[in-house]
Amino acid sequence: MKAGLMVGAMMTPKDVAGMYGVTSQELAQWRRANVGPPYFMLGRNTVRYDAGDIEDWFNDPANGYLHDYPVGR
Repeated sequence: MKAGLMVGAMMTPKDVAGMYGVTSQELAQWRRANVGPPYFMLGRNTVRYDAGDIEDWFNDPANGYLHDYPVGR
C-alpha cells in the first residue's frame, strides 16, 4: 500500500486522480460505464473510494487498458 494511506481509508475522486495520474472526469466516466474501481456513494453527490480497493484495481493488469499507471508499482 502507498505510504501514508491507512487500510480502510476513504479517498475522494480528487485524491485518486492526484495519486494515480487520472482525472476526476475519467473516474466519473468509468463510474457511468461500470468499468472503474469500486466506489461508494455517500450521498447524492458524494463519491468515495476505499484506498485498498483503489490500489488493487490500479495494480490489476486486467484494468491496464484504461489507464497509464504502471501496473505492479
